[in-house]
Order: sequence, then structure tokens, then C-alpha cells
Amino acid sequence: MQQQAGQTSPDKTETLRRDRREKFIKSLGWEHVILDPMQSDASFRRYYRIEGAPMVYPMLLMEDPPDRPPVPPFVMVEPFTKIAAHLRALRLSAPMVYFSDIPNGLLVIDDFGDDTYTRLFDRGFNPKPLYELAVDVLAHLHRHPERNAIDLPDYDAPRLIDEAMLLLDWYYPRLTGKKPTAEMKETFSNVWLGLLKKFPQGQKTLVLRDYHVDNLMLVPDTRGLQSCGLLDFQDALIGEMSYDLMSLLEDARRDVPADLKKHLYDRYMTAMEPNNGNGGFDRAGFDYSFRVLAAQRHAKVLGIFVRLAARDGKARYLKFIPHVHKLFVESLDNPILQPLDRWFRDHHIDIRSPLK
Repeated sequence: MQQQAGQTSPDKTETLRRDRREKFIKSLGWEHVILDPMQSDASFRRYYRIEGAPMVYPMLLMEDPPDRPPVPPFVMVEPFTKIAAHLRALRLSAPMVYFSDIPNGLLVIDDFGDDTYTRLFDRGFNPKPLYELAVDVLAHLHRHPERNAIDLPDYDAPRLIDEAMLLLDWYYPRLTGKKPTAEMKETFSNVWLGLLKKFPQGQKTLVLRDYHVDNLMLVPDTRGLQSCGLLDFQDALIGEMSYDLMSLLEDARRDVPADLKKHLYDRYMTAMEPNNGNGGFDRAGFDYSFRVLAAQRHAKVLGIFVRLAARDGKARYLKFIPHVHKLFVESLDNPILQPLDRWFRDHHIDIRSPLK
């Protein structure tokens, strides 16, 4: 394929990024350092384990380069730094940022090790206590009076609707071979707006947005809530308390058994009951937002996984689609989501049939 004018070749881009990394490391006075690349995920971020540096604690180099595709169009290490500091002020385990080169998207941060929840589960660890710890972290965050004391955008209706629209933009064409019409997009948006405007009052919090087992770690040499390490929160916003619990229990990549899901949901509710400062915790309102946001997230993720395969060449994400599709269809069975289920029927979209 011919290189378009104004574009940098992949080889030159990699050379430029390598030079930035090396210059940053040398600016710290570290010589003979090896940056051992770690496995990448669905994002444009990269992590390198730092070896050979005179460090008191294990550290990683985090890279979110400014010359990556602009989604969103700014360097994400800046919000990562701000949100990490806020989480640590709330006595939660986010990585300490030791050194930074914000313009080039480089941070030296804590290395929490290799024990993500996912890896622990795959090695046979009992998931129940680890999930309970993750739920307790959320309850602590959501009860904290300073949880919203950070300048972040709102996870509002327009943003949530834009995310849900990924289902029409990417999944729908894959399902039907057609493109969505302007009328479909307008009415789809109106259905979501009607659902979202019924959210409860007084349940706003810092929402980490990707709170699931791939982004949670068991941190060595820690106790209590501090033993749950938090990752991948640079996209955090101020939104509904139910979102992160929903993200944990309705995991796009891993099935959570129904009995464990109920236990964890009830554990969270019990922890929130003492939160009676504004007339008690609105359980019904929380449950409503949980159900609506579950459908919204599953719609978004179905679109994202198709996009990762079609646009970014990451076909491995297609294997998760049957599970997410199952969760989405289950969400449509709830009477709360009847307007959305009716929309699919009115537009003759067999959303309950899986991709072929």
C-alpha cells in the first residue's frame, strides 16, 4: 500500500517512539537500563518493565504516545496521573507516578507485579474472596465524601448515547450487511435518552469505566483494600455508582456465575445501606441504572469488538462476542428495557440471533 502524503511510516514511528523512551530514561540518570515490553491489550498504551535501574521499588514505563490515533485527541498520561493521585488520596491502590514526560506520553509508575485477577483465576485461585475485595473497594469509593473532588467530565446522556451508537455503526453492519439509516440513528438515540433520564439522584461518583478482572491486581505485601491494585482508569468520568459494579459483574470477557453475582450485588448493597446522609440509599434507583447501563455497555462493547477486528486487525476479540451478545439479549428481557427491545422489533432487526 502506498504511503499517503504527510503520514509517517510504521518503522519511522517506532524509531521515533524508541528514541523518546531512551531519551526519557537517560534524563533520569539511568544507564544500562533494559525496557522489557509487556503484552499489549486493546488500547494503544504500552508497558515496559524497567530492569537495571537503581530503584527502591519495582517500576514500569507506561507509554501512551501523542502520535497514536486521536481517540481521544490528547495524551492520556495526563488524566492517568491526576486520577491516580486522587485514588491514592482516597486510600486506594493506584500506581504511584514517580517520573513523567507528559508531552511524549511517558510515565514511570509502580509495578504491581503479574497477579491480575484474570491470571489468578486461571491458576485456580478461588474467585469469591477476590471479587469480594473488588466490591469492597467500590463501596469504599462510593461512600467516600471526597469521591467527586476531582475535575473530570460527566458521564452524561450524550456520551452514553454516543457509546451505545457503536452497536449501529459497527455491529449492525456485521449482523445484517447494511448500514444504519439516519432515521434509525435518531430513533435509537431517542430510546436511550428516554431510559437515561430516569436515573436516580444523588448517586454520582468517580467511575473508573473498565472495572473488571483484567484491570484488577492482587498487590504483594499489602493488606485490606490496599491489596486490590487498580489499573486502566485514565478514561474515568463522574457518573452513576452502578456502572463499575455492573462492569465487574457483567464482564464482557468472563462469565460470573449467577449465585456469585447475586452474592456480590447483595454485598455491595449491604455496604451502602449505612450511607443515609441523604435519606438513605436508593436501592430501586440503583438497580434501574444498573440494568440500563448493562444494556448500554453491552451494546457499546459489541460495537467495539467488531471495530477492533475490522479496523485494527485484532480478530481475537471476535471470540468474546457470543458472551457479550448473550448478556445483551438477557438485558433486553428485563421489562425496564422494553422500549429498546421494541425498537429492534420495529426495525425488523433480529438482534437475538448471534453473528454467523
